[in-house]
Amino acid sequence: MLIVTEDKKPEVSQYNIEGKAIETFLGPLEANTMEAIWSAEKKPVSVREVYEALKKTKTIAYTTVMSTMDRLYEKHLLDRKIEKGRGGLYYVYWPALEKQTFQKTAVREVISSLIGNFGDIVANCIVDETSLSEDERRVIKDKLKGINNKKKQ
Repeated sequence: MLIVTEDKKPEVSQYNIEGKAIETFLGPLEANTMEAIWSAEKKPVSVREVYEALKKTKTIAYTTVMSTMDRLYEKHLLDRKIEKGRGGLYYVYWPALEKQTFQKTAVREVISSLIGNFGDIVANCIVDETSLSEDERRVIKDKLKGINNKKKQ
């Protein structure tokens, strides 16, 4: 299991209610780039490899992919190292988090923000939106209230 430290915490600075899947947390290009890297057969991957994968579905410039991967590195979503090749030095990248870990981390940040801003309303909405039994709802509501109480202390 990967431990996310505060200095390497991935940056999830947006939540797009209109987005689908990870596009709710990242822009479309960043989401497509991460999907291409997560689904790559071998890791690490070069910018060229990601560019080749992305250009199959859209017109895109190599430098755009390079900038996007650098931005994802700065957001702690990718790790990288320098390799030496025929053309000189270049970066290779790999995901800092597996896809499922990223999704859990991002969802937790959104829920934490909602609870911090709206407290019990969030717990009530989650309970209302679920189709759980009354006992299961009570357990979730109690857990959310406990989290909210800890944040207030």
